Amino acid sequence: MALKFSLIIATLNAGKRLERALSSIFGQTWPEYEVIVQDGGSDTLDLPARYAGRVSLSSAPDCGIYDAWNRAVERASGDWGLFLGADDRLLDVDVLARCARHLETLPEGIVFAYGDLIEGSGFWRRFLIRRSLRTVYTMMTDTIGLPFPSTFTRMSALKTHRFDTSFRIAGDHEFTARLVTADNVARLPVAVTFMGAGGISDSSAQAALLREERVRVLNSRTLEKAREIVAGCIRHRDERPWFSRPKRLWPWD
Repeated sequence: MALKFSLIIATLNAGKRLERALSSIFGQTWPEYEVIVQDGGSDTLDLPARYAGRVSLSSAPDCGIYDAWNRAVERASGDWGLFLGADDRLLDVDVLARCARHLETLPEGIVFAYGDLIEGSGFWRRFLIRRSLRTVYTMMTDTIGLPFPSTFTRMSALKTHRFDTSFRIAGDHEFTARLVTADNVARLPVAVTFMGAGGISDSSAQAALLREERVRVLNSRTLEKAREIVAGCIRHRDERPWFSRPKRLWPWD
């Protein structure tokens, strides 16, 4: 039976921004996927008619993005989940097919499998975030290690554990820090997602809250997982560390 993806998008007043994300999904050559949109009770329900019946869509007031993700996971039936923002999109039509070929070879113990992420706010400002496993584990001791919009999470883990809804911005970081072990993360040699800038984590007004929540994760999760994280650093110590800095992309790259 072919591997199935659950592509989850939490929205609030996303309007036409959501259409580009959906278009990048429905053009995929890999046929086994479902699209789950969890809306916070806004105008996002006004989707183009061509998407009718192709999106599992629910709209109700929620307590934020992580509450929306938890609700979406309840409806998910795939093998791996990928969480996208309304401003995000898959990079090309073969992304899921290439990822599936690698995911199918991974042992059952792998919970997180991440690829490259391109981040940008316009035509000229685009950056490639490409991290080695060594860098991911090292970054977990200070900030967010996994590029979550390009990270697939095994659905069995998502069904068993929930995102902490007391977080407003760093709930994905808390979730990964809570579940990570020295050997349950894999890197996919695939550029997965283009992440549009301008989300809540990019807001200068929320910068203080983001710092506060990251420190909270360090105190509540990273400290108790320090042995596992350091073991992950040691396990991948021979990998090249140069993935740690984002690479500037020209628009024609």
